[in-house]
Amino acid sequence: MKPLLQKPIKQSICQVIEKVNIRRFIPVNLLILVLLSYGSYGQESQIQILENFESGSYSVYKVADKKLQAVSKPWPVQINAGASQVTVKRAGIIDEVFKPDVPGYPAYYAYKVFRLTFINDYAVYYEWNGKQQATTKYVLVKPGGKLDGKLDDVNRDVADYAKATFKNQTNARADVKEQKETLAEAERLANSLENKQVSKIEIKLVSQPEKVAHFSEAIRYGVVATLANGEKLSTPNLGGDIPWSDFKLTNKGCSNTAGEARVDEDADQLINDEVVLQVSSVYQAKLTAKKSIPTTNDVSIQVNQNGFWGHERHKYMTVFQGVDGQHAGPGDNLIIKVQTVKHSQTGVSLNKIEVFNQTKNKTIARYKLTPNTTLTINAKGGQGMNGSKGRKSESVGGNGGNGANGGQVTLLKDPSVKQLNIIINNQGGKGGKGGAPYYSTGKMGHTGNSGSDGLLTTRVESINLNF
Repeated sequence: MKPLLQKPIKQSICQVIEKVNIRRFIPVNLLILVLLSYGSYGQESQIQILENFESGSYSVYKVADKKLQAVSKPWPVQINAGASQVTVKRAGIIDEVFKPDVPGYPAYYAYKVFRLTFINDYAVYYEWNGKQQATTKYVLVKPGGKLDGKLDDVNRDVADYAKATFKNQTNARADVKEQKETLAEAERLANSLENKQVSKIEIKLVSQPEKVAHFSEAIRYGVVATLANGEKLSTPNLGGDIPWSDFKLTNKGCSNTAGEARVDEDADQLINDEVVLQVSSVYQAKLTAKKSIPTTNDVSIQVNQNGFWGHERHKYMTVFQGVDGQHAGPGDNLIIKVQTVKHSQTGVSLNKIEVFNQTKNKTIARYKLTPNTTLTINAKGGQGMNGSKGRKSESVGGNGGNGANGGQVTLLKDPSVKQLNIIINNQGGKGGKGGAPYYSTGKMGHTGNSGSDGLLTTRVESINLNF
């Protein structure tokens, strides 16, 4: 017969949930334990077996030389009400709290890597391996009980019991999952704005970084809702319990992550030089909130368009590796355009900067930075791979791979640009070192050639960047 929870228990769940108060919510594990303890299963669970056990001082037998040997002092064992946990004071000193593997229908109680299972008149303290086998460490005999049988019998009995109980846990685990989902939905409804009379919602900042710019720290925010009766509810990061799923986020110029926003890396998204936090209620479409924060545009940025190193060459093409080092890849060719404008909110000067990669034929970056904020552009050639140790049949080691040339960089500045804090690195890469010979009497391999530095061209001409 397929084991199931009794129907009246399942039907009463909704009645229990209706009584749940938002400030007095019943712990999920406790409610699941109460509900499942009334279930009816063919194989006895630990909860049923523990009805014949009680707290007290248990006689202990330890495993030594593959035999069970009595320990001089008993160990106190505390069995909680409802068998929700078992505490063993190991050696009479150290408290070890064992928790059920499946609340309501446990096959064992667990503490770290150890398990505890009650059978007959004793409890087995053991380890369990991947082969469904038990290795007994101790046997705890309840007060007034006695130990019959050998170590092999104990290992076999606990393994047989555990495997039989595992088969019946499929339904128990499904019941636990169902109860958790039901309770989670009840908790959500208790804290949600759904079916509540809400007069307004507001965005409150949890923290705002000093710098609000590309790659700056996140702006952290929450939402406060005021109910018609004047009560205020808030999202978890403001100390409340309103789920973020109650709101639709439509932030502009920044990310739409619940509770935090990071300035967009593309300046084309920074309309009016500000980030705008915007939320609306999923259940009351007319309830909206907005908060605008001007950008400061003063976080230093580094753009890397370097060539690959020799030891990375296999990632970009097929290589046949011998003792010689691989050659490196050149830095990309770039066109950098700069135009100075005024910040739409504060009026301070801003440099609009666009970086176009000619090698890849695409725009890779658009930034707005204050004139004194550093922008570093790297288009360096990769470094050659070192040669390997020479072959036994040769008198020299492997040659180092050649370094690659730096990228060609063109900087175009609009006449409006009076100050620009830019660093351009487009040096050639060094050649790899030669490898050692197989024999000490041989010669080192040749060092690879270094790449040439890339050409930097700067011109002043009319620039119009539309972002």
